[in-house]
Amino acid sequence: MSEKQTNYVEDLLTQLQNELSRDVLSEEINALLRKCSLNLVTVATLPDMDIKPLLATIKHLLTSNISYDTLNYDYLLDIVDKLVPMVAFDDVLEIYGVDDLIEALNSGIDPLTVAACKVIEHCQPKGLFATSNIIDILLDILFDEKVGNDKVTESIEKALEKLSSDELIRRRLFDNNLPFLMNVKSRMETISFVRLIDFLAVEFPFINGPEFKAALFCFTKDEVLKSVDDILVFVELVNYFTKLLVDIRNQDKYWALKNVKKTLPMFAQLFEDTENYPDIRTFSKNRLLQLFAEISRIDEDEFSLFKAIDKDFLKIGSETRLVNEWLQLIDPHYLIRNHKALVKDYFHISGYSMEILRNLAADEECFNAIRDKFDSEIILKLPYLEQMQLVETLTRFGYSSKFLLSELPKVMAGLIGEGSADAIVDLETTHYRNSALRNLLDIGEKNLSVWYEPLVREYSVAINGKNYSKNGETKIADDYIA
Repeated sequence: MSEKQTNYVEDLLTQLQNELSRDVLSEEINALLRKCSLNLVTVATLPDMDIKPLLATIKHLLTSNISYDTLNYDYLLDIVDKLVPMVAFDDVLEIYGVDDLIEALNSGIDPLTVAACKVIEHCQPKGLFATSNIIDILLDILFDEKVGNDKVTESIEKALEKLSSDELIRRRLFDNNLPFLMNVKSRMETISFVRLIDFLAVEFPFINGPEFKAALFCFTKDEVLKSVDDILVFVELVNYFTKLLVDIRNQDKYWALKNVKKTLPMFAQLFEDTENYPDIRTFSKNRLLQLFAEISRIDEDEFSLFKAIDKDFLKIGSETRLVNEWLQLIDPHYLIRNHKALVKDYFHISGYSMEILRNLAADEECFNAIRDKFDSEIILKLPYLEQMQLVETLTRFGYSSKFLLSELPKVMAGLIGEGSADAIVDLETTHYRNSALRNLLDIGEKNLSVWYEPLVREYSVAINGKNYSKNGETKIADDYIA
């Protein structure tokens, strides 16, 4: 950030302050707002400017009884969003006090509500409003079915997410407001219920074990079954449980699993009961498959949870039209331990098997079970894009990279041989080839042995258009090519 740029932005904001203070707004006001917004991202502070008068002017415009049809309020609110973090929050409160924020939230005027949320989300400390009823009002608006403006609900969700790292805010949300949230949940009104699901998905990463309210964050089998009456709600629940499982694994929150896993078999049961629930596969097949994929990655007790679901409902391998999906999505370690024959018999090299290969290759034991399927002649008959997709997949892991280098020299020649780059006609192929070259170079000169020099040459040509090989022109490792 240069002093010149900072001065330029301050001059723009001074001009904006003057233009917004006029009795009649200029026809160019929106262009100026947009220009200010774009340039504000280039600075972190504005040391030589008092921003409070501009924020006060914007507040006056938002609270005025006069509505300016030509004024783009989205641009105006974006300015607020960018300016508030640049000012000490005590100074912000001089303009947008607690009473002002409450009045704005209760006004029913959408731009004013959004502006209040933008101020609230930047409050410091984050727990500042935990003892006021601002948080309660935000929840009231968020779960009001009559509020249909997405910008309002999104701004509330964002504000709550920004503040929820604070324990006092979480206490206000999930202790003080637990009866209110439980009431929203029990009503299962489509709009408010879907918003609740989204809200809980955002909040769960902040929750620790003692704060976890299973009655709120978990859904019973009966609630899942009832949601089928509204397929939108059902899909949202599927997405919610999928994200929950990802967070449980990534954040090591297995303390929540004992409550969550009670409901998971219900989704598999509905998925398989196509006679009574035909809409489930029609409208939510892909979402459910993603959920099952996440369940399969819960490896507690030798995948006992998913093993039971598979045995009782999914019966992987018994329905041939889903074999591709299972091999693409289900944890490869589970597959090789429980469906080894399916893995070995079904996988083969083709342009249609790339997604399957990416999944199966991620587990060494699984990869070893299919390595005899890699025939150089078959691979080299693939279109060059598909060759590069296959090679790039093999370079993602040490064991498969070693296999590529030692067992598939002709395929390596296709990656780095003379004229190989000329086969590239699109950016996608370039991406896969460059990624493969980079992955291989990452394993080091010692492991690459005679392949090191050709790889350095090809990667430098691919990235820089020049040959930086230290020994001049290099050749393919002919001794390795059968």
